[in-house]
Amino acid sequence: MLVLRDGDVLGLLSSLSREEAQRLLSRLHDVLREFSQSKAAGPEERTIHQPERETIATRLGNTSLFMPSSITTSTGVKVVTISSGGLKGSINVFAPAGELLGVLNAEEVTAFRTSLAVMIAYVRYPHPKTKVVVFGAGRQAEWHVQLALLLGDVRQVTVVNRSSARRMERLFEQLRKRYPRTEFRLLLKTGAGPDYDTQLRSRLADSEVIFCCTPATTPHFPHSYLDRKSRFISLIGSYKPSMQEVDKDTLLSGDCIYVDTKEGCLVEAGELIKANVSADQLVEIGELHDDSLLRPNGNLVFKCVGMGIMDLVIARELLAMAKEKELGLRVDDF
Repeated sequence: MLVLRDGDVLGLLSSLSREEAQRLLSRLHDVLREFSQSKAAGPEERTIHQPERETIATRLGNTSLFMPSSITTSTGVKVVTISSGGLKGSINVFAPAGELLGVLNAEEVTAFRTSLAVMIAYVRYPHPKTKVVVFGAGRQAEWHVQLALLLGDVRQVTVVNRSSARRMERLFEQLRKRYPRTEFRLLLKTGAGPDYDTQLRSRLADSEVIFCCTPATTPHFPHSYLDRKSRFISLIGSYKPSMQEVDKDTLLSGDCIYVDTKEGCLVEAGELIKANVSADQLVEIGELHDDSLLRPNGNLVFKCVGMGIMDLVIARELLAMAKEKELGLRVDDF
């Protein structure tokens, strides 16, 4: 049994090559395709098992999520707690007969796998993706930036946050060396005064990609800040009905809404709930059976709430990579 600490996971993911990232992207999309296809199969024929996650909200203000899943060749359970200090938890990966194969720190995996799911639709968006605006400065936002640079041709990145983000500033210092032709900028709401709204509106008007990565309860911007050109817009921050990252007009600005799971998004995503979105307005990315480009009529909007199978497939791949590179703590006779 192999234990991967947060530093082990971060080390593996931070050194990914473009080819390795594309391979992980392909593996994740394959599992999501299998998930969408398995819905029509009976219980005995089903290869993907994704029960609804259980949630416990305590009086201390902490929310714990319990996410079991199985892809037949592996079974996993992810347990995380979201608090004022961020997200903490672990992912347990089991062999089909129950042998514990590995335990991974969940914090970096959660941020990475969600961002990677966004990239499934992102790489199939055929319009320019050179100017990116990101709302949020946590690990989710960091991985959106890194994967967009790794898998695309980004020339301008603007990260919008309420206050100073030291981790993002340090990341920018590293990225400027690796991507000298790309402009990196932080736009902070706190202390910016009336000029903040002017700058935000200007950056959004220029943008071709918008990544929303915060548990906001009010929209980051009004739809009027966007002109009529097509954009790629992803929403991964809201996971409760009370949360909302964009308004109804922005949400419905394409001919459909792409999602990771219809059932999960209709129950958990505040944007969809408040807009009274129905299942027939949604397309799961697992329903995309080939690698052809997505050509939306309007904006390409993608909403992701996350599933245990996403953690499981990435955790399994990381365990294999760690064994090859002799990383982690091996525990025999567990």
